[in-house]
Amino acid sequence: MEQQQQKTLKSANTVQDILGDNLFQQPVHVSDVKQVLESMRDVAQNISQDQLRAIVFLKQMGENKTIHPNGNPYETLINAILTDYKVAVANPAFYLDTIEELIPKPPKPIVFAPSGKQVSTGR
Repeated sequence: MEQQQQKTLKSANTVQDILGDNLFQQPVHVSDVKQVLESMRDVAQNISQDQLRAIVFLKQMGENKTIHPNGNPYETLINAILTDYKVAVANPAFYLDTIEELIPKPPKPIVFAPSGKQVSTGR
């Protein structure tokens, strides 16, 4: 019986969220924003074709046993390019736009003209 009450309460909250213009849960705490930004680190900056060619070239050079008999000395550089350096050169606007989208915005007001036609406020 208690599960039924919890389902009813949950669906009532969902209906209230929809009526209150909260179709999507909005992050409220700084930790939520931080979690979203950390999950987006891997997609912050795409690797260009030139960078990818350079990585492939470094891998191929490192596989040459004549020059590098002790293994690939470029492996740490390749890993740094694919992880740390990629994030370090990401455009800050990417993160700022993400933060801006996480901020809840009030619904756009709808204004009716004297003729009865709907007019947007342009926000």
